[in-house]
Amino acid sequence: MKYAVRSIALSLLIITMFNVSSCLKGDDDGIEERTLEMEMEELDTFLITLEARGYDIDTSDLGIYYILQAEGEGPLAQAGDTLSLEYTGYLLNGQIFDASAYHYPDSTWEFVFKEVLLIEGFDDGISLMNKGAEIDMIIPSEYAYGPFGNGPIGPYTSLLFVTKMHDIIPPSE
Repeated sequence: MKYAVRSIALSLLIITMFNVSSCLKGDDDGIEERTLEMEMEELDTFLITLEARGYDIDTSDLGIYYILQAEGEGPLAQAGDTLSLEYTGYLLNGQIFDASAYHYPDSTWEFVFKEVLLIEGFDDGISLMNKGAEIDMIIPSEYAYGPFGNGPIGPYTSLLFVTKMHDIIPPSE
């Protein structure tokens, strides 16, 4: 009887220690914690793959990578302009995390530029667009959600936005 009680107690202790140690590790179910180095390696591979497929990648002054898919016309978006923008946000693995089509029946988001709080990289990319422009923006996490992530976007995760500017209406003067 003593032996059985000791065996049960030892088994419970081992199970408890395993559960405690697995909680302390900090890796959720064996998922490796993301680092800046991991992101940079993924981003470099992604950009090299795009270039190998013939895409012309440019970089904004801030450090946002972009591909001009279609040139627009007229002035670039300015603070205070009302913009009509269509977008789809992707992780670099191709998973969609957001899209204007999820929120608006006609897939077009209308907002006043710089009056809506956006991630710095998205603001920067929009400032490169004029009416009719189509741009793919690749935004490093430094200009997105950084080391913390947000919802389905993990820490140190670069983002890809496929965007189309339908209209730019300057503020009434």
